[in-house]
Amino acid sequence: MYVYRNSSTGQVVELAERSVRLDHLNVWLLIAEPEPEQAPEGEPASEAGPRHAPRRPSENGGKAVWVSYALTRGMTEADAKSLSKAALIEEFGRDDEEES
Repeated sequence: MYVYRNSSTGQVVELAERSVRLDHLNVWLLIAEPEPEQAPEGEPASEAGPRHAPRRPSENGGKAVWVSYALTRGMTEADAKSLSKAALIEEFGRDDEEES
């Protein structure tokens, strides 16, 4: 089950399949997804591919969007809320591809 949370309203939705539409909206964050199926020992893993991290919000997004994103990246809610939006962007503002 794929679970999305709206960072503006707090609404949570559960979907059987990943939503391309919600993935492209900055206020919707993917907060849970099914675990990849484990292949029996000795057999190659399925072609499920790597897990997808939530997309980094736009720098124009509100602080609530950045707090929600920080939560998906492992920061505690108290720590995320205590930081300014600028500090959250500094901490999490780079895409993984840019860091390489």
